[in-house]
Amino acid sequence: GEGPGIEIPDPGSLPDEELERARTRERVQAAIGDLPAHYRIVLVMRDMEHLSTEETAEALSLPVTTVKMRLHRARLMVRQRLEAA
Repeated sequence: GEGPGIEIPDPGSLPDEELERARTRERVQAAIGDLPAHYRIVLVMRDMEHLSTEETAEALSLPVTTVKMRLHRARLMVRQRLEAA
């Protein structure tokens, strides 16, 4: 037989606050997905995988200053995209 399925709640049954959080999360993910790859990877490594600037720089074979600059620009682009939406 089949194992237990994952039950996905009907969006119509979610409280407004939870629905708004889900929409915000989707918008953030879309904004991150639209970033150029060299910005996206730095943002993901730093803000989602919680690597340090130094760890990110080492993993990508980049100078720390480049990682900092790309992270700053990536965050700015995401913020601008969200504010425009």
